[in-house]
Amino acid sequence: MMKLDSLKDTWKAYAAQTAAANQVTEHQIAGFLKARTENAVTKLKRNIYFELAVQASTVLLFGAGAIWIKGDTAFQALCVVVMMVCLPFLGYFWARLSYVKSLNVTTENLRATLRNLIEMLTGLTRLYFWTNMLLAPLGLAVGQLAYLKLAKGINISHLPWDQMYPRLTLGFVIGAVLGYLFLKWYIRKMFGNHLKSLKAAYCELESLEAAA
Repeated sequence: MMKLDSLKDTWKAYAAQTAAANQVTEHQIAGFLKARTENAVTKLKRNIYFELAVQASTVLLFGAGAIWIKGDTAFQALCVVVMMVCLPFLGYFWARLSYVKSLNVTTENLRATLRNLIEMLTGLTRLYFWTNMLLAPLGLAVGQLAYLKLAKGINISHLPWDQMYPRLTLGFVIGAVLGYLFLKWYIRKMFGNHLKSLKAAYCELESLEAAA
């Protein structure tokens, strides 16, 4: 009987030591959250670089069109308008990239970093969605005119605009519908999933601090 009791005591002691050895500490949890935040920041940088490349390519392409395609003042004006629309986006994403690159994610400043990232991404997604919702119909109309000029070789300065209005109006309507559907998917893919991940990490950190 004594041997059985001794064996039980030994087993309990071993089980307690094993549980203590495998217990995840608050510091380890904070480290996991820090790693998740760094991963989200890395992917966010990559997506902002992609946006910068798209905006810069658009500015260069339409800038070349405005310079090299002569004899069509309407098309040149169209190119300038597109450039003027894209330049603020280029500056905005450059500023967002500079901010993200300046972040130093540590366990000590993790709460403030997460909060600032969530605020920045929330503002970015809202601004990106609503500005592009306004620009999507315009973009499809511009696409039609660019197609007529570049693919068909038509001088859009001499287009019969009374006949083009119904076509452009249809382009506005289709652009609004397709723009809404595409933007919802695109923003979720590029920024929304990161925002969701950061919010989850922030809630876990709050729970960790409340339990401390």
